[in-house]
Order: sequence, then C-alpha cells, then structure tokens
Amino acid sequence: MDILSGFIINDEVKSILFSMLMGLVAGCGIAAGYVTANQGKKFSKNFVITVLLLPVIMAIIIPFIATDLKKTLSLAGVFALVRFRSIPGDSKDILYTFFAAAAGLVIGLGSYFIGFVLVIIVSLLFIAATKLWKVEDKQILKITIPEDMNYKDVFEDLFEKYLVKWSVKNVKTSNMGTLFTLSYWIQCKADCDTKSFIDELRTRNGNLNIIVENPDDQLAPVL
Repeated sequence: MDILSGFIINDEVKSILFSMLMGLVAGCGIAAGYVTANQGKKFSKNFVITVLLLPVIMAIIIPFIATDLKKTLSLAGVFALVRFRSIPGDSKDILYTFFAAAAGLVIGLGSYFIGFVLVIIVSLLFIAATKLWKVEDKQILKITIPEDMNYKDVFEDLFEKYLVKWSVKNVKTSNMGTLFTLSYWIQCKADCDTKSFIDELRTRNGNLNIIVENPDDQLAPVL
C-alpha cells in the first residue's frame, strides 16, 4: 500500500503538475524570446532546448525542497557539480540560463503571476537590447608569413581597400620559428569580396595559410 500511495493524485500532486504546465508555457515564451532576439544570427539549438525545459525542471524540484533546508543544500551541491558549459561562452547566454532558472523557481513556488511578468519583461528587454544595440560585425583574420617578411605595412593597402577597421590581435611564431602567424581583428566593408581579398593576400604571403573566422565559432554551445 505504501508503494501504491505514491501514485495517488492528491491536491499536492495536482499543484505540482500545474506548476509543470506553467513552467512549460514559461519555457516556450523564454525560448521564443531568445530565438526572436537572435533571428538572422547563429545560435545553438541545444541552448534553446535548455532554456525551454529548464523552467519545467525547476518547477518540479522547488515544491519538494522549499520547506526543507537539508534538501535545499543537497540541491545546491548537485548544481555545483553540474557543468552547464564546457568552455566559457557568450555572457548573454549565461544570463539567459539564470533567467530561465529564476522563472522556473518563481513558478515552482506558486507565484505564477510574478513568474510570467518576469518572463515577459525580461524577454522584451532582451529582444530590444539585442536589436537596438548594434554590435560591430568583427572577424578574426589569421595570416601566415615567412620569418624574413616585414609585416608592418605589407598588407596596409589591401586592408584599406577591403576593410573598414582593423587592428593587430597578436603575433606568434610557428614551425620552429620559421613562420609568423599574424592575427587581426577586422571589419569588412559592405561590398567586400572575401575571395578576392584572400586571393590578394595570398600573393603577398607566398600562398601560405590564411584563415578568416568569426569569434563566436570558437565558443562552445550550452549543452
């Protein structure tokens, strides 16, 4: 009978199931806000699933630990062991993860109105900030050159032809010091032909490696 008692749907179980449903609705709103804010940009689908389901999980857990300090401390220890990110990524994604967790926590405590007000206000602010705050479309340009090449002004005319802005990120040696790898922060002009730009760079650096990459490609997505 004790085992079967765990399957009885009483008022407490109904309340938790309702909180789960509200957490799912909140998660859908949070995920929709993230997708809308990042429309036309690269983003991790795994992260969208994370913020969609995180409020549901929080809404389930909170009712069981809200009145028990030992359980609360145990949960804090579990979260301390969980690694949400293998490599530090975009700070706004970390903020959004905490936002989803906070919304699930509030809903799990039964404050549905406050939880949905939080979801609506923060989602709208996030969308507005992302759309209105224009970030420079920077890329990283890596050029490999032989050690005897004076790189100070050798690419200057090509940069002026194809780029709006550029600055040296770092310079390092490779291949036992016989090669240099120059890294630049660059912002291409609107009509920049990347292939032509790379082809002209190759004629200057002796057809050695040239890499153009986006900084975001180096970040690991939330799992």
